[in-house]
Amino acid sequence: MLGRTARPLAAALAVVAVAVLPRLDVPHVPGGALGARAGAPPPVRSAKGPCVLRADRLVLRGARFRGVVSLRTGTGSVRALKFTVRSMDALNLDLTAGRGRAAMRLRARPATTSTLKGPGTGGVTTFYVRRLTGRVTGLGGSPLPADRTVSVTPDAVPRWLSHPATRTRTITLAAATASQLTQFGGRLSIRGPQLRTTARVPRDT
Repeated sequence: MLGRTARPLAAALAVVAVAVLPRLDVPHVPGGALGARAGAPPPVRSAKGPCVLRADRLVLRGARFRGVVSLRTGTGSVRALKFTVRSMDALNLDLTAGRGRAAMRLRARPATTSTLKGPGTGGVTTFYVRRLTGRVTGLGGSPLPADRTVSVTPDAVPRWLSHPATRTRTITLAAATASQLTQFGGRLSIRGPQLRTTARVPRDT
C-alpha cells in the first residue's frame, strides 16, 4: 500500500514496486545466526535484474541483523544479508531496477523523506540485500566504529553489526546504497514520486 501518493501515479508505482521490490516467499531461517544457511528452501522468484536503493540518509529503526542466509532463486542459490526493521526512513529516496532500456527508476521529490513501516502495530519488515554501503552516523547510542565508512557484504560483516549481544536499535547511514535488494515489504510512503524508464542505470556498487 502506498500513501501520500497522487492517484494517477498509483498504478504506475504498483508496477515499479513489483520490478524494484519483488516479494520472495522465503522461509524463516531459525536462529538467524551469522553464516546460517536456509537449508533447502524451495525455489523462489528471482529479481528482474539488479535492484539498487540509494538515499542521502537511511535510518533503520528497530533494526536487527539476522545473519547471512542462502536463498534459492529460479536462477540458482545466492547469499544475502538478512535484516528486520520496524521502520525505515530514506532522505531523497532513489530506487532503480533492471538494466538497459528495461530499467525503471523511482525517485522521491528532492529534500523529502520516504518512510517504510512494518505491518500493524509493532510489526516488522524483512529484507535481503547483497551489499550495504554508506557512512555510519548513528548506532542507537552505541559508540561509532573507528572506520565509519562501511561496505557490508555476506563475506564482510563488521563486528558492531554481527555481535550476538546486539539488540534491536536504530542504525543511521549517510550516502547509503543497498544493492541487489531481493525482498522488501511493509507500507511505503513517498512524497512527490517520479517514475521513469531509463537506458542508463547506475552501476551496482
